[in-house]
Amino acid sequence: MDIKQIIKEIGRGKLHARHLDLDNATALYRAILGDDVDDLSLGAILIALRIKGEGEEELLGFYRALEDCLPQWSALPHTVVIPSYNGARRQANMTPLLALLLHKFGVNVFLHGIHCDPTRITSAEILAAMEIKPAETIAEGHRQMLDTGFSFMTIDTLCPPLAKQLDLRWHLGLRNSAHTLAKLISPFTAQAGVRLTSVSHPEYLPKVTQFFRDIHAKALVSNGCEGEVYLNPQRPSAIQYVNNDGSDVSEMIPRGVPAQTPLASNKDIETTVNWMHAVLEKKYPIPLPLREQIISSLVVCERFNSLSEAGSWLAEQGY
Repeated sequence: MDIKQIIKEIGRGKLHARHLDLDNATALYRAILGDDVDDLSLGAILIALRIKGEGEEELLGFYRALEDCLPQWSALPHTVVIPSYNGARRQANMTPLLALLLHKFGVNVFLHGIHCDPTRITSAEILAAMEIKPAETIAEGHRQMLDTGFSFMTIDTLCPPLAKQLDLRWHLGLRNSAHTLAKLISPFTAQAGVRLTSVSHPEYLPKVTQFFRDIHAKALVSNGCEGEVYLNPQRPSAIQYVNNDGSDVSEMIPRGVPAQTPLASNKDIETTVNWMHAVLEKKYPIPLPLREQIISSLVVCERFNSLSEAGSWLAEQGY
């Protein structure tokens, strides 16, 4: 593989750069994950990809290389996989609440993300305040899924090579392709479970939905909140559903209106945890966009047969 030629192809700027084909993308990312690319070339590659954006074949090729570094657990019924790689910048981070509510409603939940971010409030920090610790090994995470149906794992345990690339953000000052890929991964085989993911930029929506079609994975895709997967109560997004039969993408939930429900007053960990407990204990209602996201998840992971059935069941439970 000629690294200089690859940099030449992808580094010509947004208008003139070329996307790599599937095989070259796979080989390149396998080399990156294996520490076989020198630091100067790696920085050039990551910045070039940041400027031009990943092509569909590049995204698929990178993921194929990444799969070699991930577990391949067998399917569990009624399972969702939730990424958390951004944290709260302005308002409370509701990803832990989404995960805990789904688990409470009979769904197996695997949550993965970063351990800390000096500029934001991460899901790991919120869960730590609730005395929920991350699994320390892949084997422990698997046991937790089998025994309790819930596990949280940080990316440095789940996939150390990807964690190393994520950390380059603090050297380069910018996010890179690893931040896109981290939101797509799962410790289960490709066709197992449902992946919840979000995009921050509109041009990534067709790329991400096509990616899930290419690997024949079930997924719910939306514009999240501050990079997190939960729907923003103040600017809710539509939810796109990708089935694992490779069929066309469908709109599961149309874009809604801001929810008129109480929210956490700020992003502070203690405030967020107290508010989450109040929602879990039915003292506050679930914000409407989050409730619709939960209903969608209950249907696509086959807990219920329809949105109306899942919604009626939630209402009967007091939610």
